Amino acid sequence: MKRNVALLFLALALLFAFSPVESAEANSVFLHFIEENRSRYESFRVLNPDIPFDKVVALANANVDKGFYNEIVTVSDPDCISVLVNKNFALPNGYVPDDLVSIGGNHRMRKEAAEQFEKMWDEMYRLGYRVFVMSTYRTNQSQAGRYDNAVRTFGRASADRQFARPGHSEHQTGLAVDVLQRTNVRYMTQARFESTKEFEWMTENAHRYGFILRYPSEYRDVHGFIFEPWHWRYVGVCIATEMFDEGIALYEEYYGRYLVISPSS
Repeated sequence: MKRNVALLFLALALLFAFSPVESAEANSVFLHFIEENRSRYESFRVLNPDIPFDKVVALANANVDKGFYNEIVTVSDPDCISVLVNKNFALPNGYVPDDLVSIGGNHRMRKEAAEQFEKMWDEMYRLGYRVFVMSTYRTNQSQAGRYDNAVRTFGRASADRQFARPGHSEHQTGLAVDVLQRTNVRYMTQARFESTKEFEWMTENAHRYGFILRYPSEYRDVHGFIFEPWHWRYVGVCIATEMFDEGIALYEEYYGRYLVISPSS
């Protein structure tokens, strides 16, 4: 995706020269600025003064400013590889991907994601890294069972930090995979995966196969979940690589920068 370098430098210059809330000219320079969202940007900026304004714009475009499970939007194209599914965007009722394939055992992913995961898995094996798959595609009913059980056990607030509500899980898209280290499986826990060589390798290389770490620890207040080093999402090689190269850690930010279409377009 080509970026307009001249406009980018102009945006940075204006950002330092003007208060974003005070200068309409500075606001409008950002390529992902949507005029209809102006008041939302300003309100979100006031609540988050430490977040750079260009990121404020991106996150608000992705409805992060609206809080969790408020004004839920049902996605119009759930089969799109770049679909955003989270606490603000839900899959249509009863959605089931039509191209699920097996990656071994009872685990299934969408065909493109499965092929890329297996390529990554093969390279990791050749290099001496060992992971096993814990979870891939889940039905709406399966996710509902997990979530309801967590609510009964821990209460709704805690359950919401650990599990997506039914219809809001990336696992239902068939594009998500949970992995752990195999070589130390007896002592391995989900949280400990962060300290493994496998996690380190995936952090530096998974983008080459189209996967991103979906819930990074530094953005828990934005995505609303506990840190999940085991949860990886397929978004396609182009997007994953662009996120890696640009240092964008959160998919909501990428989505709000490059994938949101202005309501007036």
